[in-house]
Amino acid sequence: MEQPEPAEGWPDRPLSEAETKARFTEEENVVAVWVMDHTTDIQSVAAPPSAPGDAVVDIVVETNTGYNMYSFTRGQWMNYGTQRKDDEESPSMAGTLESYRVLTGEPESF
Repeated sequence: MEQPEPAEGWPDRPLSEAETKARFTEEENVVAVWVMDHTTDIQSVAAPPSAPGDAVVDIVVETNTGYNMYSFTRGQWMNYGTQRKDDEESPSMAGTLESYRVLTGEPESF
């Protein structure tokens, strides 16, 4: 994984579930979009009071070739890079995605 960098073209607020679906369902090679459901305490720290009730602050976008990771941190979306599916030296995404749920799409098996 790469050092996180600000995600270009993203809003300066968390996305709603509907916005998250709309942002990625139009992309050609997206297999599934995963989101993390945070506890109320974590959500209250990560998302400002004006955020939607279904605010999304952590996203993994599964494509045909890898997993792209994004997180809303300190008032901005950060891009954590891509873990390629064919990189045998990278740890399996199975452990990471155990704490996520599929928002949309049909994920491939690990």
